[in-house]
Amino acid sequence: VAADTLSLAPDKVIVRLGDTRLPASHASIGSATMANAGASVMLAATAARDRAIELSLIGRNAPFAGAVRNDVLVSDGTLVLARKNLNITYVELLARNGLATLVGDGNYDPVEEANGPKAVFSFAAVFAEVRVDPDLGLVRLNRVVGAYDAGRIINPKTARSQAIGGIIWGVGQALLEQSETDPVLGRFLDRNYSGYLVPTNADIPTLDIVFVGEFDEEASPLGAKGLGELTAVSVAPAIGNAVYHATGKRVRDLPITVEKLL
Repeated sequence: VAADTLSLAPDKVIVRLGDTRLPASHASIGSATMANAGASVMLAATAARDRAIELSLIGRNAPFAGAVRNDVLVSDGTLVLARKNLNITYVELLARNGLATLVGDGNYDPVEEANGPKAVFSFAAVFAEVRVDPDLGLVRLNRVVGAYDAGRIINPKTARSQAIGGIIWGVGQALLEQSETDPVLGRFLDRNYSGYLVPTNADIPTLDIVFVGEFDEEASPLGAKGLGELTAVSVAPAIGNAVYHATGKRVRDLPITVEKLL
């Protein structure tokens, strides 16, 4: 986000986190980190970029003196005045003005969705196809398709990975994972993965991920909305409906096990 706003290569951006001397950030909750903290980063980067443009117009030995602000472009870490074929890098501009740093602040404090003037929720539709062994009651997935509207997708690769992970999590919830406690001691019976079932590669078919959202100006200045838990919550209902369609048995408590189908 910062690199895109400042027109820099991503490897030129250093992120510092977890230091109380730094400005407070929006909490990482509700699948809203990108939409909220990311928007603050964008606003701060925009402020720094605008300050640099201002220096190029009215700073010490301003290279673009007399030009109009809208005529100044930023590309590859360089300010460009195209109509006069002039350019200057951020580094050169700061040195010319005797500055070691250029600071931009950004603060985005959104209204809670439930209290906001408009709905800015994310939406998902998940389709699951299963096959059920009529003699053994075993459920196997044939395919899963997940379609998501999470506004502007900032990083398609990591967003797709998030969706894949969420679907796998939902498969575990639907078919495998169950926390059982000792009725006498009240402790969990399974203390490690030797007895607690989670999906493996063999349990997961090819997953088809589709993003259908667009830039949502109502959601955040970044146009993005939440994607985290969204990718998991629709999976178990989709699998439950598919099992019902295949067997005629409506299972309303998870996981859907052999005992509940036979």
